[in-house]
Amino acid sequence: MRIGFFSFFVSLVFTIVCASAQTTVQHADRIFLNGKIWTEDDARPLAQALAISGDKILSVGSNNEVKALAGPDTLVIDLRGRLMVPGFQDSHLHVPGRSVNEVDLHGVESLKDFQQRLLRFAKAHPSLPWITGHGWGYSAFPNQTVDKKYIDEVISDRPVYVSERDGHMGLANSKAVEISGVTRATPDPPNGHIMKGPQGQPTGEFKEAAQDLIYSHIPPEDAEDRYQSLLQHMDEAAAAGLTSVQDAATSLDTFPIFERAARAGALKLRFRFAPLILPRDGGAPKNHKLEIPLTEADLARYRELRDTFRGPLLKFGSIKGFLDGTVDARTAAMFEPYAGGGTGIPFWEQDDLNKTVALYDKEGFQVLLHAIGDKAINMALNAFEYAAKTNGTTGRRHRVEHAEVPLLSDLPRFKQLGVIASTQAMFANPDATVLQNFAVLLGPERASHADSFKIFDDAGAVQAFGSDWGVFAFEPLPAIYCAVTRMTPEGTPAGGWYPAGRISVEAALRHYTRDGAYASFDEDVRGTLTPGKLADLVVLSKDILTTPQSEILTTKVLLTVMGGRDTYRAQELR
Repeated sequence: MRIGFFSFFVSLVFTIVCASAQTTVQHADRIFLNGKIWTEDDARPLAQALAISGDKILSVGSNNEVKALAGPDTLVIDLRGRLMVPGFQDSHLHVPGRSVNEVDLHGVESLKDFQQRLLRFAKAHPSLPWITGHGWGYSAFPNQTVDKKYIDEVISDRPVYVSERDGHMGLANSKAVEISGVTRATPDPPNGHIMKGPQGQPTGEFKEAAQDLIYSHIPPEDAEDRYQSLLQHMDEAAAAGLTSVQDAATSLDTFPIFERAARAGALKLRFRFAPLILPRDGGAPKNHKLEIPLTEADLARYRELRDTFRGPLLKFGSIKGFLDGTVDARTAAMFEPYAGGGTGIPFWEQDDLNKTVALYDKEGFQVLLHAIGDKAINMALNAFEYAAKTNGTTGRRHRVEHAEVPLLSDLPRFKQLGVIASTQAMFANPDATVLQNFAVLLGPERASHADSFKIFDDAGAVQAFGSDWGVFAFEPLPAIYCAVTRMTPEGTPAGGWYPAGRISVEAALRHYTRDGAYASFDEDVRGTLTPGKLADLVVLSKDILTTPQSEILTTKVLLTVMGGRDTYRAQELR
């Protein structure tokens, strides 16, 4: 009996050892050779080759090290010296994005261009009851001043409402104003402005919360249109090298379309969602003062979403609030007046904000606060500091979204409090609206450090790059060019707009990769090209680390891989 038991025991141990050996020798589905692998992993910053097994990175190393993992059915790809980087993360955008039935006004450079785009769209869509769109800038209009007459001249028979590129204000034609019921006598709502002319007549420009007076009359978008928009924009994002995104203001009404895409296996991005801080009011108290504090019942739904959707494709855990507007609309909250007067609109009282942030902080949520003006940024930091002291918490990685015009004295507080600067590289693009409106309103002293990404790096803060799409396009490569040159694609102004704010290509890549993953609490599973992490990566046509900066603009994404699966492949690699 003892001999039989011993034989059985030996046989069992042998079987276990063999099984263990088989599990440790993983199969390489694909290997990439002869490349420049920029890993962003401090343990091995550069490599020649990389292997993928399933949805994860199997190995990173030399050609010989990685070739040794190849089996008879392993796909071998010769990178021919091309640059591979971790998959890009856009840490602040808005999905599902622009409807397929909206007019795109991004890049309009003149009133004539603005009107022609509207007219062409109206003729191509004669059955739409409302014409809506997005993307214009103040520089397209005479004296940077908008008026409903500019739309009336080309479209007067249908209501039109088109928002400015940052979405915090919009322009209606006379038909839309009439439908809204807004007149000379209509007062400004809390946290909003109805712009009026010399005789008190509405000009058609609505800012911040005043936009709801128009939006409440626009028919809701069809669910199928939203889904098709999501699919289209995911294709575009994958072609730009994006593998992960942070939705910066999630409407739970639209979340089912993401679940639908997940069920269909159609997701080409990893999504992290941030529903609004006040489940009933939105991103800020509707009447400025928080009249009804958050309750336990308010938090139940957010807890359920966080506990249910934990990634790696759909993930909750962050909350979004709005503290002010924008500089271009003169609604960003500032300590000192704009040129021409006014200090903007702070959407919260500090005490209300402190208590609300502290409640989410105690519950373990990460709070994202839109804050553009120096006063709003200061309020956000004050709230995060209050929450940490009140709750005795650390490591929440709360975020200030945009952080465009900080007080220089507030910069050290980001690192001290562990607060992330969630910035947008293309905001430093010195186009006509920036030079003729944004910078003028701020004045030289504040403009000199506005959208200066170097000041956050120098302060030791973690900085995560995004686009605020659809404010700007989400393509990371043009944004990287902007961050490192502070020039337009045409190379103006010479030497860059306030060039002291420029950063290196390496820093910009880090903000789009490793720092973005950290800002989403995902640094253990992605953000660097490290064995064991998710195989999210991008292959570029040029080595942007060494090419002249101007060539970043002509660099193409050749391959995007998300979780080991190709989400985009250019003809050059087919």
